Amino acid sequence: MPVIHLSSRRLSLCAFLFLLFFSCTKDDTIRPGIEKSLLVIDSLTHRQPEQSLLKLDSLLQNTKQLTTLEEATLLFNKGEALYLNDKYQEAFNTHSKCLELFVRLNDTYNESRSLITLSGASLHMGDVETSQIYALKALSLGQLLGDKRIEGKAYNQLFKLHFQLKDYDKALTYVRATDSLFAIGNDTTSIIAIKGNMASVYLKLKEYNKALTSFSEAMTLTQSQKDPKTMVSILNNIGYTYIEAGEYNSAEKFLRGSATLNKNIKAINAAPYKGLGNLYLLQSENDSAKVNYEKALQIYTANHNQKEEIEVMDKLIAISIMNGNYTTALDHQIVRDSLQLNVSTLEKDRLLNFANVNYEVKQKETEINHQKEINSRNQLLLASAVMLFVLILIATGFYIYNTKLKAANKASNLEQSLLRVQMNPHFIFNTLAAIQNITLEGNPIKSSNYIARFSKLIRQNFDYVRKESITLDKEVSMIKNYIETQQLRFNNIFTYAVEVEDEIDINTIQVPPMLLQPFVENAIEYGLKEKKEGGELLLRIEKDVEGLLFVILDNGLGRSAKAKKEKLTEELHATTIFLERLKMRKKGEEKSFVIKDLFDEHNNPTGTKVYFKLKL
Repeated sequence: MPVIHLSSRRLSLCAFLFLLFFSCTKDDTIRPGIEKSLLVIDSLTHRQPEQSLLKLDSLLQNTKQLTTLEEATLLFNKGEALYLNDKYQEAFNTHSKCLELFVRLNDTYNESRSLITLSGASLHMGDVETSQIYALKALSLGQLLGDKRIEGKAYNQLFKLHFQLKDYDKALTYVRATDSLFAIGNDTTSIIAIKGNMASVYLKLKEYNKALTSFSEAMTLTQSQKDPKTMVSILNNIGYTYIEAGEYNSAEKFLRGSATLNKNIKAINAAPYKGLGNLYLLQSENDSAKVNYEKALQIYTANHNQKEEIEVMDKLIAISIMNGNYTTALDHQIVRDSLQLNVSTLEKDRLLNFANVNYEVKQKETEINHQKEINSRNQLLLASAVMLFVLILIATGFYIYNTKLKAANKASNLEQSLLRVQMNPHFIFNTLAAIQNITLEGNPIKSSNYIARFSKLIRQNFDYVRKESITLDKEVSMIKNYIETQQLRFNNIFTYAVEVEDEIDINTIQVPPMLLQPFVENAIEYGLKEKKEGGELLLRIEKDVEGLLFVILDNGLGRSAKAKKEKLTEELHATTIFLERLKMRKKGEEKSFVIKDLFDEHNNPTGTKVYFKLKL
């Protein structure tokens, strides 16, 4: 009996020790079935990314049945698949989860690998500060482990960060550090990529000979690897380098070599054709440039690379305009605007997520300095794209407008062609500059509102200029939009009011479009903008026996001798157009037009009053 009791106690002790061992080690193991599944998924990641993600999600559904290491490894593989397929936000979220698990497991190696991908995803999303933090952590762990590959990847990530910030000297320091670590290994593919990165930095620094040397080293390694696709890329990069250096004959030789090799290996790569297009355009060989740009465009379109499509479309539009093919230029512009709308929408969504990111200089081991507010740079790019779009839209509108005017009679042709100057370039560029200043101040919502307002004003001008008449409410809306845009330009140095008598039905009364803007502009440009404070502008519309009475009144500096001299030609020009338009109505309304200078009791100028009548 005692023996049986002792045996039971020993059996219980063994069971306890076994359970304790299992509970301590099960989190650190990966079962053979999971390992097999991971091998299958790894082979699918590059060929069928969506399929690999489905399999990973299926395995992750039952997390209670997974060990901690299994869950962390599956999440790591999912994050890598998402990153390789440009789903950076999802990749960041997934790697954040697996990083916590690797830290819990004290798995420093996989922790550092995860940190590198987190750094890359952050950089792609514009969060430079976070990207740097993760890269430095990965570098520190790589040095702690003595793992040269991890160190090299961390240095490479820091290179990408500084290259994107255009801090090319720092970028060169990091890519050299990466090169020194990988040079002692056998990873030829990575060494080729590093040589290419080094050449890219030299190219930005305009050290063309050094860039060509690095590309040559990469080419030699590629030949030993017998990798024609990489060879195509290197030949193309050498061609671009020669273009930058102004050696066009050598550039053509390498770009044509790249294109020929593409054909031989039946690869689809638009870069050589785009490079040849750039080369010929620089040499004013427009027809040859056009042929190569069209080849590049076909490939970019097939690959749904919209940003490259837009860049090539801009070149084709310019060539069409230079060749006098305005109809073709307009067709290209319509397609280009549609592409830009898609790209701008995606860019806007991304900027909204990272609009207020600020970062400061930090020093850690390698005394890394990185700049503040990377989103300001992105917003500047967006603002530049919007300004380019608006200017092209104006140019296109002018072209279409002039084409239609050819069928009009002489009087109408005079009126419509002169109406085009309502939106003068001085006003446009000053307004865009004001919007740019707001963008640079880091206020994306305010700048977006003003861009919308300015775009609406441009659209109103082009919509209304084609019409003989519009409703009074549209005329009032347009002039308010114009005045508020001018307030943006001059930092609200004046106030304004628009008064319309209640008896007037502004929704039904028709008036000629854009009658008021020239006189409002004169009031602002030659009267109110010189006043430092207290400027007032009043637009009053009253019911008259025969129709409507319009009054534009300002308390500006008045039409002094100097002001009269400066604006004499412009004012006469605008007044002549205005009177001609009234005469075309054949109602005698031009006789009611008066411009009156206002003075105080000491005969000092106190403003200007303009009034006229429209018969209904």
